[in-house]
This record gives sequence, C-alpha cells and structure tokens, in this order.
Amino acid sequence: MTEITDTMVLAAQRGDQAACRAIVEALHRPVIATIFRFLGTGYRREVEDLAQEVFLKVFRAIGTFDRKRAKFTTWVYTFVRNHCYDVLKRRRIPTTSLHAVGEDQAPRELPDRRELRPEQDAENAELGRRIGEALASLGEDQRMVFVLREYEDLDYSEIAQITGVNEGTVKSRLFRAKEALRQHLAPYLKAGA
Repeated sequence: MTEITDTMVLAAQRGDQAACRAIVEALHRPVIATIFRFLGTGYRREVEDLAQEVFLKVFRAIGTFDRKRAKFTTWVYTFVRNHCYDVLKRRRIPTTSLHAVGEDQAPRELPDRRELRPEQDAENAELGRRIGEALASLGEDQRMVFVLREYEDLDYSEIAQITGVNEGTVKSRLFRAKEALRQHLAPYLKAGA
C-alpha cells in the first residue's frame, strides 16, 4: 500500500483531484478486502459499489479530517466500519450450514500468482471457504475487530478508535473471535487440513 502523506491529504482537502486519485489508489484494495471479509460472500457482487460509496463519504467529509485526532487510514476505516454496519442494518446476512454451500454461494476465487499443485489449490479453496463461513458466524463486533487486526494488520489503538471502544474491549473481542473460529474450524483441522 502506498503511504498516504499529510501533504497528500491536505491537497485532497483543497480539492486536488490528483491527490484524491492517489488516496483512492492507495486504499482501494484494502478497503475492498475489508468490506468483503466483513460482509462475506453474500455481498461479493456489491463490494466494488460499497467501496465507491465509502470513498464518496470519505471525500465529502475530508474537510473535517484532523490529523491531530487520528491517522488518515484509521479515519477512513471508521467510514468502512460504519458503512458495513449500515449495510447489515438494511439487509441481514443470510446464514448457511457449515456443511452445505448452494450454487449461489460459491467461494470467491482470488487469483494467486504462485504455482501450486491442483490438490493444494483445492485444499486452499476449501480452507478459504471454511474460514469465510466461520467469519460469517461471528457477531458483527467480533468480526470487525478480527478483520481489522488479522487481515489489515492494524494495531489495537487504531482498532479502538475505529470501533469506538477501549483497547481492552478490542483485545477481548479479538480473543473471543479467535476462540469461536477455532471451534468452528476444529472439525476441519482435525481432519488433517
């Protein structure tokens, strides 16, 4: 990810389109990944649109950003979090069995440039599907903390700012999320994956 500098943010606040484009380019993939991981496969067709909505909100409010209060990326992830919660309020995530996946719930195939054997590809796809299902089973607060920490590699203080809770609560939610994921994935892991 390209680093977003204070100069770039200040230019975007003044309406510099090149700075705005640079911010979108730097954050596009992490924002999409966070939305997809948080909302799950049921929203895979909408991820791009949801990311665009987030960026629209970010740039409408960019004049209110204060670098003394938060890092810019932390501020942006707050928009991502809030938008994901708004989406969930409008539509509940459909639940599925951990053992059955319908045709409309096929795992998202992300291209992997590494050379793997076909059986490894199948195992990795299966593990990815199982992890996605296990993530979807978490409560919204635990899922958001898990995604921000484990996938986006944010520190506890940043996650606390984004979620509006203290660091102790972040750590507690992360611990409970990991325990729930271990329980959901235990049968798969015991089978020798």
